[in-house]
Amino acid sequence: MIPNDKRTIQSAQLYCVEIIDKTGYKKAMSRFAARQSIVDKNNNVFAYELLFRDSLINVFPNIDADTATVKLIETTLESRQSQTFTNRKPAFINFTLETLRKGYPLQFNKEHIIVEILETEQPDQELLAICKNLYHKGYEIALDDFIHHQQWHNFFPYIKIIKVDFRQTSPNEVLELLDHLTDHPQIQLLAEKIETQQEFNLAKNLGFELFQGYFFDKPEVMQAKAPFLDTVELSFSNLQSHKAI
Repeated sequence: MIPNDKRTIQSAQLYCVEIIDKTGYKKAMSRFAARQSIVDKNNNVFAYELLFRDSLINVFPNIDADTATVKLIETTLESRQSQTFTNRKPAFINFTLETLRKGYPLQFNKEHIIVEILETEQPDQELLAICKNLYHKGYEIALDDFIHHQQWHNFFPYIKIIKVDFRQTSPNEVLELLDHLTDHPQIQLLAEKIETQQEFNLAKNLGFELFQGYFFDKPEVMQAKAPFLDTVELSFSNLQSHKAI
C-alpha cells in the first residue's frame, strides 16, 4: 500500500496526442509520452520525469538518445491546447550533449523544466560551459545516474539536483558524496529506483530529499485526446532555428 492515501499519483501515464496542423485540421498521427512522478520526503509530488514513447506500449523504443529527446520535444511543440501533463509541476527532460549544443533547453520556459544531463556525457570543458550558460539564464540542472568522479566537482556550483541509482550505490558512497557537497548546499540528492518502504526510509535517513521509483507509482498506460504539457511554453520557429547556447 502506498502511504498517504489522500494523494493520488497517476504516474508514468502514457498520453496519445492528436496533432493539429497550422490550418487547424487534425493530422492522421499521434504522439506519445510517459511521465513518472518525483516526490519529496512527505510523499508529495515535486516534479515529473518525461520519457519518449512511440506507441501505447509503455517501453522505451529502440532508438538513440538524441532522437528520443528531439521527438519528445516535438511532441510538446505540437500540443497546443490547454490541458496539462505535468499538473503544473516541473518536468525533468533528458538532454544529450548534441541537443544541448543546439540549444534545445532554451525552447522551454525556465520555470517549467529541469535540464537532466545523461550519465553518458563526459564532464569536459564544453559541457561545463553549457551548464554555466544555462545556470546564468536561470535554468535548473540535474545530473542523471551520478557516479562520483573528481572531474564533476567543477560542475557543482551550477547543479541543483544529483540523481543517484539507489540500488547501485552503497550507503558509504552516498555519505562520501554528501561530504563533497558540503560547500554546495543548493544541491539536492534524488534517490532513483526506490521500490520498498525500507528503501524509502533508508534513503531519507542517508540524506536524500527527493525520490523516484515503483514504490511511489508504477507505469500506467493511458490515452487522452487532448494535447498535453500546457506548462511548457515552446516556440516551434525557435526550435527549427537551433539557436546555440
